[in-house]
Amino acid sequence: MRSSVLYAGIGIAIASAAVLVGLYGNELESAPPPPVMAGATGAPPFLIPMTPGPRQAAMVAVAQPAVGAPEIGSPPNYIPSAIQLFEAHWQGMDVRLLDSELRRKLKYPRGLLGILIDEVTLNAAKAGLLAGDIIIQVMKDRVTTLEEFQQTTRIVRGLRQATLTVLRKGDGKEDGRFAMNRITLVLRGDPDLGFAQLEAAPMILPGDGRPHPYRGACTSCHAVGIGFELTPDPDLITLPPPPLSHATVVKEINPHRDRGPCEACHVILR
Repeated sequence: MRSSVLYAGIGIAIASAAVLVGLYGNELESAPPPPVMAGATGAPPFLIPMTPGPRQAAMVAVAQPAVGAPEIGSPPNYIPSAIQLFEAHWQGMDVRLLDSELRRKLKYPRGLLGILIDEVTLNAAKAGLLAGDIIIQVMKDRVTTLEEFQQTTRIVRGLRQATLTVLRKGDGKEDGRFAMNRITLVLRGDPDLGFAQLEAAPMILPGDGRPHPYRGACTSCHAVGIGFELTPDPDLITLPPPPLSHATVVKEINPHRDRGPCEACHVILR
């Protein structure tokens, strides 16, 4: 008795399914399948409903790559809309803002304001500027921020030369910090000075560790992603170049092509 009832129920279900297929089969075949979006970091694909709600719509917007984005499998570069300035370049000098952290590390006077030179070459070196100098004035204009520094360079951009007032580290004081000596130097352009170019901090990879003290959210200073810096350096240059023993120099052992006398770049240990 139970078997006959069970078979009857199965027969009714099969018949009902056949009717539904006959009525709606054409629509099901013509209807486009729901879009399939790839999951993040290689996760299984997930389906997005044809009529997404607010949360699904946001998910679709995030999942869709921007125009010119890397191929699927590579995270897109994240460029913050508001990002802090990190450094400027002008006439062979690299400069950055002198903040409280740098004042403490370099043992400069508390409260000192200005633009820290961290590297010089070309015209900046010819003018007598040194790494560690603090630019406080361009011609007659005081500079305390990178924005002010760029603005003052725009004023003198068409000139062949300009005076820079800098503070240079002097003798140590009782509090362990250095006294600063005020000097004036003349920076000459070739043929003119042009103006400073500003940059943000280097791009970092997702998940990178922080190599410095906490300075707020990483994206306040850095873009996040890949492809904005050539790595490794094709010249295999390590800055600063490591010291070399005198025996190494005598044997003329080097990991690169001839670039002149070793002492031009390296400290020779006697």
